[in-house]
Parts: sequence; structure tokens; C-alpha cells
Amino acid sequence: MNQPIPKISVVIIVYNMARQAMNTLYSLSPEYQKNIDANDYEIIVVENHSCNMLDKQQVEMLSPNIRYFCREEKGVSPVPAINFGFQKCRAPMIGLMIDGARMVTPRIIEYTLMAQHIDANAVVAVPGYNLGPAEQQYAEQLNYNEAIETAMLSKTNWQKNGYRLFDISSIGGANPTGVINPLMESNCVFASKKSFEKIGWADEQFTYPGGGSVNLHIFRSLGMLPESNAYFILPGEASFHQLHGGVTTANSSQREAMLKKFAQQLNNLWGVFSVLKREPILLGAVTSHAQPFLKFSADEAMIRFDRLSEKGVDHWVDDVARKQKIGSQGKPYP
Repeated sequence: MNQPIPKISVVIIVYNMARQAMNTLYSLSPEYQKNIDANDYEIIVVENHSCNMLDKQQVEMLSPNIRYFCREEKGVSPVPAINFGFQKCRAPMIGLMIDGARMVTPRIIEYTLMAQHIDANAVVAVPGYNLGPAEQQYAEQLNYNEAIETAMLSKTNWQKNGYRLFDISSIGGANPTGVINPLMESNCVFASKKSFEKIGWADEQFTYPGGGSVNLHIFRSLGMLPESNAYFILPGEASFHQLHGGVTTANSSQREAMLKKFAQQLNNLWGVFSVLKREPILLGAVTSHAQPFLKFSADEAMIRFDRLSEKGVDHWVDDVARKQKIGSQGKPYP
């Protein structure tokens, strides 16, 4: 019997993070996500081969809507794996998580379905946070490690109430002043399949380890499309980064030099790259666990608004710019 076409495809890229990825996949499963049906969406897991692999059978036992693919990747960038995952998507809307170590809260699928109903070309951004006291390049200095994180997760009973993850988390580096101010990126972003196609999927120029700044490039490109009139942020939902020694979060002596290379590539593509400055539509409930972060965001937003107002600067310059400028091959530019 033919399977129904899902409304959303979620692509998750995994490399060398079996424990963390299993947490992420459970957090996306119908067992955990609220007010949805398994037929509403599919989960496409693309794992590049490593010495720390997922168990395919264990993954597929989580839910019937999971499709698992293993790849032998010759390069150090996840971009080919991302584009492979895009090819497998059957739904008209795609969610991209290029870091499989990011657990999510229980209503991201429900709210994305709402946004899709409002506007088929909506962009939906899930804000990012870190498990633990700070960004993870500082974990060693703070005596924070995987064993502590695992014990902390066990105590929260997050599988029964995913919003308790806010209680053991800190603000993310991509949204350091909160969700009402411009986001640098979203590590769990949804947009129509047509929108991903229009921006050229994941640009294969991003060949650096971890894809470099490909996620920032994708997020801004989607947000600058003229048809992406509805730009939603889910202030009560989140993705939570688990400790795993990622490319830009590891405490490496080469980290700053590497980030400079990433930034230079973005500037080469955009002229001068800047974060997406669009006024968001806030969608969804905000539980008591997330409310302290929303208050922090509101306080920080007032500071920014006052500063820009004094200078006579538009608070959301990209809402105007995206309607006026389209670059070569249909790709938007700042």
C-alpha cells in the first residue's frame, strides 16, 4: 500500500555522534512531538560514516516515519549529505538540521504545520540554545563534560516534558540577545521545497569542515526571498545543542582562524554578509520554562530599538531590501 505524502520532511545530518543523535531523533519522534500524527511528517536521517555510528535498526524502531541513509563521504563538509537528504524529501516543506546533536521541544512540528497553513512559502526558525552553563567551546574551562550532561538530562526526565530542557540550558551563540532581535542562523529551520530549490539547495562551495558557514548562508538566503512574506520564530520552542566537540564549538586553538576563513567566504558571496534583519512573527505558546528567555529577549530588544531609533535607522532593513534586490540566477543578496 502506498504511503501518504507527508506535509513536512525533516533532514538531519549525523556524523560521529551516536548518543546525541539518538536523543535528537527521539525528540522528533511522534512519541514525543505533540498534537501531530506520524503521517504528517517524515524524518530523513543522513549519516556520514565514522567510528561512532548509529544502529540503523535501533533508529528505525523509533518510528515508522524515519528513513535512514548511510553514506561514505570523502570530504569534510556535510553539504553533499545535505543535498542528498534534500533529494529524498517527499514533502512540500523541508526542515533542515545540519547538526544531529540538537534536541528539540515537543511542538515544533505542530507549529510549523500551522505556519505552512498560513503561508506555503513561510520560513520558520526554531531558536538555538546550549545544554549546560555556556557555549560549548567553554565546557572544559567550566568542568562540563558529556558524563555531566548525560546525568543532567537523566534528572530532567525530558522525555516526558521536553520543555524542562530550558531549565538546564543557556542562550545560544546564534541568538545571544534573544529571539526578538535578529537571529544569525537557525539550526532547525523550515521552508518550502520550492524555496530551498530557488536558493540552489546547499551551496557546494562550502567545503570547509562542518560546512563552514553554510547554515548562515542558507538561513539568510531563505529569509531574503521575495515570496517568503511570512517569517516566523517559535519563541517557546527550541533546539538544544548537546556536547559533542563540533567544528565551531570545540575548544580548539585553531578556532578563531577557522572562523575568520568562514566569515571571509560569506563576505565573498554576499559582498558584506550581515545577519537577517526581518521583523519576526512570533508563533506558539511560551511555557514557564521558556519565559525567562523571552523576558531576556524583550529587554534586549528594547535596548536595540532605542539605539536604532536614536540613529534614525530602520529596525528591520531586510523587510524592504528583500523586495528590491535579486541577484544572478534568482539568488537574493543583501
